[in-house]
Amino acid sequence: LIEYVMLAGVNDTLEDAERLVGLLDEVECKVNLLVFNSFDGSPFVPSSLQVVKAFRAAVVAKGVVCTIRNSRGDDEMAACGQLGFNVKKQKQPQPQQQ
Repeated sequence: LIEYVMLAGVNDTLEDAERLVGLLDEVECKVNLLVFNSFDGSPFVPSSLQVVKAFRAAVVAKGVVCTIRNSRGDDEMAACGQLGFNVKKQKQPQPQQQ
C-alpha cells in the first residue's frame, strides 16, 4: 500500500501521476490518495477534489489500483499532516538567555 498525500501545486498534476506510476512500475501495490488536512501554520494546502479525482483517473488508466481515502481526524489535529506538526512545534528548542 502506497499512501500519497495530495498537496496543491506540489505533487498533484497529471505529470506527477505519470511519475508516480513510473516509480511503481515494478512494485505490486495499491495507491491510497490522502487529501491533506490544512492547519494554521502549514505552508501547504489540500488539492481540490476535482484535481484528486483527475489524478486518480490518470493512475487507474495505467492499470494501478487507486483509491481516495476519506478524511479522518481533522477535528482533533490527528489527520494527514497534522499530528507531526504539533509534536515538532512543541519540541523546538527555546533560545538560551544570557
